[in-house]
Amino acid sequence: MILNKIKLNTNIYTKIVSNLAYMKNLKFIFFLFINFFISFSYAQEGKITIHQDNKLINLMELKKAVNKEDFTSGQFTVQIFNGTYEEGDRLMKEIILEDKFKDVYISFETPYYKIRIGKYISKIEAIKELEKIKKTFPAAFILKPN
Repeated sequence: MILNKIKLNTNIYTKIVSNLAYMKNLKFIFFLFINFFISFSYAQEGKITIHQDNKLINLMELKKAVNKEDFTSGQFTVQIFNGTYEEGDRLMKEIILEDKFKDVYISFETPYYKIRIGKYISKIEAIKELEKIKKTFPAAFILKPN
């Protein structure tokens, strides 16, 4: 009787172990199936068409032109203004009307507009011009190239 119980328990044990192995294989197959399905469900194909206004293209070309005027490309310049667009625009119009200075540039560096005069190769030349500019703009200063 005891031997029968031991055989019965051994049979139950082997069935449980084989069922566990089967369950592990089933989980592995399920895992592979889910990964396979997910990998193909996120694959996307398509064509994107962007329609943009010509004003945007013109604005980008203008920005490229402004960026070509680099004030730190080995040349000194004198900065006379740093502030809002309205003040800078007003001052720029006054300077252009007076025609007192040549090579006057306006630029935007977040968050301010800046007005700069001249491009000087040497610091001595920039200092000479700064003395003349300070008569009109006392807060003017020289910007060094990078």
